[in-house]
Amino acid sequence: MRYQIMQDRLDGAGFQPFFETEDFQEAKDFAMRLAYFSDRPVYVYDAKVGDRIRDFSDPKYQN
Repeated sequence: MRYQIMQDRLDGAGFQPFFETEDFQEAKDFAMRLAYFSDRPVYVYDAKVGDRIRDFSDPKYQN
C-alpha cells in the first residue's frame, strides 16, 4: 500500500502502521480522525516518496 497511517506505540518503542490505503484522501481523513481521538502522535507516510507527508503532531494541526 502506498499510504500508511503510523501511530506511536504505547511502549514508546517508535511508530507502527495502524492503517494502509492507496487513496490519499482516505489516508488523510483516517489519520485526522485518529489524531483527534488519540493522545499519541500520528502521521501519514507515503511509501512512494519515502517520507512523511502529513504529521498530525505538528502544532499547526493542534486545537
